[in-house]
Amino acid sequence: MINFNGSLVPQEQLVFSTNERIISYADSIKELIRIVDGEILLWEDHYFSLMASMRIMRMQIPLNFTPEFFQNQIKTLLQHNQNGCITFTCYRTTSSDILDSSIGYFIVFDQQQEAWNHEIEEAEIDVYKDFVINDSFFSQNNIVHPEENIARVYAHENDMRDLVLLNANKRIAKSLNGSIFLVNDHKIRTPKQSEGVQKSVLRNHFISTLNKGKVFEVEETEIFPFEMQRAEEIFVLIDGYGMVSYTKNRKKTYRTDKAQEIFSLFV
Repeated sequence: MINFNGSLVPQEQLVFSTNERIISYADSIKELIRIVDGEILLWEDHYFSLMASMRIMRMQIPLNFTPEFFQNQIKTLLQHNQNGCITFTCYRTTSSDILDSSIGYFIVFDQQQEAWNHEIEEAEIDVYKDFVINDSFFSQNNIVHPEENIARVYAHENDMRDLVLLNANKRIAKSLNGSIFLVNDHKIRTPKQSEGVQKSVLRNHFISTLNKGKVFEVEETEIFPFEMQRAEEIFVLIDGYGMVSYTKNRKKTYRTDKAQEIFSLFV
């Protein structure tokens, strides 16, 4: 079932008009939220992240989009579902005049992502150079980026699970699937937000939690691609899913033990 503008409908019955801007222009934003034992994790942070993204995209936020509304609409969908991932999508409704468009929403629950995973991928992660990431705050929103679809096809054709995307300064912005982290001993480095990192409540919580502990230190900084060769480990944090460690970049091989230790702190 999907919560479609406040009504529960079977997924196979969900129908959009070709006049909707989500169809014509992919005019939408989304927020991925983890559900554990029926509880919405970090729900206030996710609510404010969604509102901030709507403001950036100049969407007319309905007056009833309150924190209570946000929480109740998700819980209406959950019912007896206890663990998984929620995708909350907001979109403009009509394509005739963007200024007159109202806001629609739908909420999808994915029970297949029930577990909080740490996957060790015996595969190569490489740098993709056919396009660069815009580092403006528009590109940091969780919106459709058509060029990334091309990168996904390239990754599939070359048997890669993920690719590293660069910004216009030829520095690392993110991976195709999420936020990238380079590990050396107990020092962790990740691109800072202004490098083109996609906004993520999970990423913020992850960095804050590690820095509050006494074991690992996370530095948000500028990172060039060649620094991947100096890292002991590389992992990617994926919203709604967990962590993926990669074992190879060209002739460089990576360990995964620090990432496993880090993951254990968030189970």
